Amino acid sequence: MTQAALAEKLGVTDKAVSKWERGISYPDISQFPKLANVFGLTIDELVKNCVEGERPATLLRIFKMSHCIRTPLNIILGCADLAADYTDDKEKLLRYLENIRVSGQYLLNLIESAKNGELADVEEFQPQDLRDESRDIPGSPAPPASAPVAFEDFDFSGKRILLAEDIEINREITLELLRKTGAEVDFAEDGKVCVEKITSSPPGYYDLILMDINMPNMDGLEATREIRDLPDDRKASVPIIAMTASVCETDREAAFEAGMDDFTEKPIISHTLLATMKQHL
Repeated sequence: MTQAALAEKLGVTDKAVSKWERGISYPDISQFPKLANVFGLTIDELVKNCVEGERPATLLRIFKMSHCIRTPLNIILGCADLAADYTDDKEKLLRYLENIRVSGQYLLNLIESAKNGELADVEEFQPQDLRDESRDIPGSPAPPASAPVAFEDFDFSGKRILLAEDIEINREITLELLRKTGAEVDFAEDGKVCVEKITSSPPGYYDLILMDINMPNMDGLEATREIRDLPDDRKASVPIIAMTASVCETDREAAFEAGMDDFTEKPIISHTLLATMKQHL
């Protein structure tokens, strides 16, 4: 596909497309799903058609940065909320501030790499690096701010939620939010543990699963497929909501194809997450 054809479909100038491909300027992160949807292609297929000679595409590498950006943003925003709730607990407050600092340093290094033309290194920045909060991590528009949540609208008392999430601080952020709804929360560190907990628990023990997609050992898609294949209908039909930093349209489609019931994005917007959960509880 020529630059002119792509520009026409996206409603931009030929010059803009040329600048994107040469790395002089970039489209807004929010435009990336549209770039793929215009042609009904995956991101990789889109770039191969858009970039002359299928040379390495800055456009694709910028898109791949989106997940790396959203993960530390979720930690920064979540820890900021937690810090506000624990101003009298110095130990917790300092830990939340340290998580904010480490995640901010991650983003800064990511931006510096992009500025220095080292975008090829972005794939080395793995979100699981954030698990080690004792060291610095080598190395879009701001998400909408969460409005104050009216927790009386979200009474999940008596409901048991299984949260499959590999990053500890993300588990804590979600736990603190769900505690305010009265829900009981159990954790799975990866998809394999999640499947094991569903398999070993009585039917109906869990009312809903919040499932991260990118996890070690077994990702959220495979975990969902295994749960949907369980012989016990009540276990196999437990509602599963994706809660992930992988937010392009192909990620959504993959989640629903695997058998998930709904899809929410990181950084977490409290009211959006709770409203989505309410639909399935």
